[in-house]
Amino acid sequence: MMNCRRLSQAGPGFWPVLAGVGLLLAGWTLTGCSKKPKKPLAPISLSPAAAAALNELAAGRPVNAAWLEEASAKEGAPPARQLFVYRTADQKGIRRLGVEAGDLARPLVSPDGKGVVLTRLGMTRNDSGFSFAPQVLWQGWDGSPAKPLGAGMAVELWTNPADGAVMVYAVETLQPSAQLRLTGEKLVRFRPDKPEDREIIWTETPLNAEQFQISRDGRRAAGAFPFPKAGLANLEDQTFTSPAPGAWAALAPDDSYALAVLDGTRKRLRCFAPNMDRGWELTLSGTAGWPEGGLLHPRWSNDPRVLTFTGPYPEDTTAADIWLLRLRDDLRRVEKVARLTEGRKALTPSVLIEGGAQSSSLPQEPVVVPKPEPKPWPPTEDGLVFAWESAKPEREKPLPMAPASLAPQGFATVGRHFEMNLSGGWYEADEAAAARIAQACAASSAWSMELILTERTTQPPVSVRLAALMRPDGRGEQFALYRVDRRLVLRVLLGGTPERPPVVYPVVLTNLAIEGDRPVQVIVTLRNNRLSCWVDGQMMKSIELESSGFAAWGPGKLIFGDPQPYGTPWTGWMERVAVYSRALIDEECRASSATADQWIQGRTRPTRGKVQAKLIEGVPAPSPAAGQEGDALSLSTWEVDQVFMGQVDEKRIAVAQWDRLRGKAVPPVAVEPGKSGELWLELWEDHPELEGVTIRSSPQAAGLRRYFLGRSLTPPAATP
Repeated sequence: MMNCRRLSQAGPGFWPVLAGVGLLLAGWTLTGCSKKPKKPLAPISLSPAAAAALNELAAGRPVNAAWLEEASAKEGAPPARQLFVYRTADQKGIRRLGVEAGDLARPLVSPDGKGVVLTRLGMTRNDSGFSFAPQVLWQGWDGSPAKPLGAGMAVELWTNPADGAVMVYAVETLQPSAQLRLTGEKLVRFRPDKPEDREIIWTETPLNAEQFQISRDGRRAAGAFPFPKAGLANLEDQTFTSPAPGAWAALAPDDSYALAVLDGTRKRLRCFAPNMDRGWELTLSGTAGWPEGGLLHPRWSNDPRVLTFTGPYPEDTTAADIWLLRLRDDLRRVEKVARLTEGRKALTPSVLIEGGAQSSSLPQEPVVVPKPEPKPWPPTEDGLVFAWESAKPEREKPLPMAPASLAPQGFATVGRHFEMNLSGGWYEADEAAAARIAQACAASSAWSMELILTERTTQPPVSVRLAALMRPDGRGEQFALYRVDRRLVLRVLLGGTPERPPVVYPVVLTNLAIEGDRPVQVIVTLRNNRLSCWVDGQMMKSIELESSGFAAWGPGKLIFGDPQPYGTPWTGWMERVAVYSRALIDEECRASSATADQWIQGRTRPTRGKVQAKLIEGVPAPSPAAGQEGDALSLSTWEVDQVFMGQVDEKRIAVAQWDRLRGKAVPPVAVEPGKSGELWLELWEDHPELEGVTIRSSPQAAGLRRYFLGRSLTPPAATP
């Protein structure tokens, strides 16, 4: 079934480096096993309310749980982790178990319910960082001395459905790390009673050592390969797919291959399943009993409907408790949460529910079918007078008409999907495109426009023009689509004949609440005096106006974005814009929505984090003789003081931000060297559009993890 190879078959250069993202302790040498059991601390009983909530969530079935807690340490002594457990059946409450406190990692409750497998990292600090000599341990429930199972770090326990044997999955070695990251070699598996007999399981990519789960059939595994490439590995053909960046990937313990990934906000789990839709999101917000805040360490139990995690993580603390959540049978909604601990500093929980359900209602062992052929865009050529898809250089099939030429103005840039980033400026089309639209629509007395809009959450007041065909004198609009607070508003010039003088009609098209970073398709159609608005394939409004006709339209300027937005700084992107000299019918609007849905399928929201950081070293100003044309980024060095949101593990980071755009200097973040400020950071890997851009770097930024500064730029004072 599995494409495994014995260690003896591997040759030189075979082993990949396995990268891991762990919440590690400071570097101290702590090796070996406990020679005698520590005197147990007094157990902690669950309150009657907590016990009842846990019992209800688990439907009366016994629960076994294991996790680590940060232990208090004397001044000058190394910090340490302790193993804690809870078992419903033994009625001993929450208690510390067996193995001596130290640099412990990733406890795993055995599928047979007989004990816990965990790892002692054997961490040593030196001048270059940290080195490791990890050892896998077996710890029984009775607290007897831990039994060594050989070198490596255990990442998963799995029951072979063929014979019922429990298998330990582990990375055999952890490489030295300068930034407290677990990196290793050789993902292997072995039986606990035969730890010397090992099989190689995964060899294709690096692997996070604390985020790994296997499907029931053993064919798929979830994890970070490496962080932030969270996704699903096919252990049979050694391939990997990443539906979303993120961390703490978890896999349903049935054969649905349902994957959950914690996003950068630490408040949402993004879920995916083969051959289903674009995925769905799970959030605890509003769930009874959840006090709000971030979560970490999500991991599926042996029951497909039950996950465990730590939380909540408010901005002012790192303390967290163990929680369990129960999902609906289709895994699309949280039904209930229950707190297992209270006031603890818990890490990496593992939960086993005796008699856990075998599968969810999702399809089991889904057959992965080829992706459907891309739907053509634009969906129709009839009446098409303008089309712009994206700034991506290649396209499988050419557009039915010559693609429009759009030029960025102000501080407009290209987005991460090569769309127009209108946050700091606007785009202008060539004069021929504007003239073609005006002439064709004036002749037909009909007009339609479709576009895909992505926005970031913006609090009112805000008024920003999204798209407009300006009048020939530049003093007004022939049509203009606006975002005004939470509404879409159209201003359109109608009339222009002796019988119908030209009048600009403002129309509220629909309420459209901004959901951060979610693409929305908008279609507006107008023929004679009938105006319709569609959002994501649904008609939102259809009304009759008091006038009609575009006789007053003439050559002007076609603009996307707003040189002078009002109110709260707005961040938004636009792509796949098409203009027609006729009104699209209902069937065409629905077909266009289906095309847009396929275009954005599989997209993920950017992984963002908010930190307080001190500027260590900025970028020197360029010499007067240096070239100032074109675009450039600056790469400065920062020291992270506090992480408010998201996951930023490094203490020192390199932050890229726009230095100049089209030869104009971009104002930097107003933080002086040695001072601190709040930064919104996005993963450098999330921004392929930055490839090839000139970078001016601070000397200390070399070798540091790169982030991109996610901020809204203010358009420079200008009039289009």
